[in-house]
Amino acid sequence: MRLGVWLLVSGLLTLSAYAQLNDVPQNHWAYQAIRELVRLRILEGFPDRTFQPNRQVTRAEFAQAIARAYRVIDERIRQLEQRIDRIAPDTPPAPQPTAPEARLRELQQAVQELQQLRSAVETLQRLAQEFQTELNELNAGVRDLRRDLDALSERLKSEERRRNRLTGDVLLAVFGTHSYDKRSAFTYNGNAINPSGKFLQSVGVLHELGLQVDVPINERIDAQATLIVGNYLPYTREATRTADSQRLNTAAYTVGATDVTIWEAYITLPLELFGREFQAQIGRIPLKLTPYTLQRIDPDYYLDAARYDDGAFRADGARLSTTFGGVNAQLFLVSSYGIRSNTTRFFPIRFANHNASVSAPVDQMAVLRLQYQFQVAETPVSLGATYMAAGVGRNRTFNHITNTVRTDVNRADVFALDLSAEFSGVSVAFDYAQSILLRGDNRVVGSKNTAFDIRASYPFNDRWRGTLGYREIGPYFVAPGNWGRIGYLYNPSDLKGAYFRTDYQVAENLSVALAVDAYTGTAKLPFNRGYQGRDRMRRVQLDAHYRYAPRLRFHLTYENVGWEINSLALNNQRGRPEWNYLTLRAVYQLADDIELSVLYQYISTDGKGVALLSGGSSPTGNRAGVFATQVGYRF
Repeated sequence: MRLGVWLLVSGLLTLSAYAQLNDVPQNHWAYQAIRELVRLRILEGFPDRTFQPNRQVTRAEFAQAIARAYRVIDERIRQLEQRIDRIAPDTPPAPQPTAPEARLRELQQAVQELQQLRSAVETLQRLAQEFQTELNELNAGVRDLRRDLDALSERLKSEERRRNRLTGDVLLAVFGTHSYDKRSAFTYNGNAINPSGKFLQSVGVLHELGLQVDVPINERIDAQATLIVGNYLPYTREATRTADSQRLNTAAYTVGATDVTIWEAYITLPLELFGREFQAQIGRIPLKLTPYTLQRIDPDYYLDAARYDDGAFRADGARLSTTFGGVNAQLFLVSSYGIRSNTTRFFPIRFANHNASVSAPVDQMAVLRLQYQFQVAETPVSLGATYMAAGVGRNRTFNHITNTVRTDVNRADVFALDLSAEFSGVSVAFDYAQSILLRGDNRVVGSKNTAFDIRASYPFNDRWRGTLGYREIGPYFVAPGNWGRIGYLYNPSDLKGAYFRTDYQVAENLSVALAVDAYTGTAKLPFNRGYQGRDRMRRVQLDAHYRYAPRLRFHLTYENVGWEINSLALNNQRGRPEWNYLTLRAVYQLADDIELSVLYQYISTDGKGVALLSGGSSPTGNRAGVFATQVGYRF
């Protein structure tokens, strides 16, 4: 018989992380299993690192190979069991000299090893199904291995629950700006720099202490909370800003009083509803879905506070999740109305794109998310659907930068579909969404309100990967999502066109990335109210990351944004505005848990006669700089 699994004759005998799939076709029936076992370091193939998948072998040879493979995994299970005995003995020994942090890291590593072993056993079992008759006795061994893994998993879960975890971080930062020619310019954060020209004239000193607590209440219920003390959140002003960059309150960031804030606090527990078990999170919970439905804008480009980079909103309420018939379901029932503190402006959830917004944030929101994963001809596929209904309060107004729709709005709905698959090494994805604004049950904005994005990604080799996509964003599409940034404009809209991104690992310590966007106007609005087909926009961004030494690394970013405005859409002004941003960041690791970061950004923007795209106070040129430094400590 042909053995795409000849890997099991010799490859399953040893461990190796360097095996290649050079002679295994991607359409071979055993390709996915071989690749998975290589990733898990269970096989290496022949001495020349090939697998010879079409070699003729007997069923007896195959059965023998599987038996050897299980012996390899069984030995790793025994080794893991010994490690767990040392980390979490049944009878607690006298106090150990090992630091709690080190013991926690060992526990986390044991959990990762357990997950790898479970995946290896499952993969081998799938391969063995074709030879059920010859491997009946070995199948009993498979059951024994899975039983052992389940027992170890329960021990690790029990040990994790016994360890109440308190972690935290401290941030101290300085942020300042200056003008080169006594004209204003807009930062990436959408703030206008004071035109006085004095270096660091708008300097602010920021500090923050964060405490994260993870406490098991019992075997099935956990409690988590993050408490923040500091003035960093008031400085960010509005992390969920409307993305309406043309209509922002562009006053520079100001440092507010020190505030005490509950960033998140919730319990996780099982609930029995309608005869089915749900996993529930109740309290102030994180909310994040797809970029076109529910995903928060990064609040700050210049300072790096890790907890705010996850793209999730926080709101009070509950999230329920369950799985039935292969479908994973999530239901959110939340409100951000009652959150009040110095950081109130950080929590609102707004529906917006870069030039349109609902003028008030969400009061209450209900979201249903369904996701189904399946296979088509051995190709893994994920299909998702989202429906969101949000109450935005009474007597709200939907505004567009050049076409104001004066209609009261008290509800915003978003419906979205997303699809992703991978075949022959190519990853493809498709997103579609539409937003509907209503007054009661009457639709008041229900056209020119869709967005879709299709893209494909391919790894040319281990060092080089590329992504090519096409998107179209209607002028009236608004959602509390985050689908991109061009210069200081967030969530570009009323545009359609292609984009490309490629990442290349030049050397072990140097990587580069190139992003290119090319759009034209959608021409969905009248000639003097929105981008037309003759209006063009481009963006080119180059990133380089260089690790100079084990503790020192540099990041260089250059971005160029340009327009060709030929219509009368922007206050009847035509021209070719251009923006340029050059950013250098250096990061030095002072100790294992302490980092120092220094950043400087040079900004040059010129509206060339188009005031709305001037990037500052002067339509004919604005230059400025941004300086930021910070020290962060994790404990």
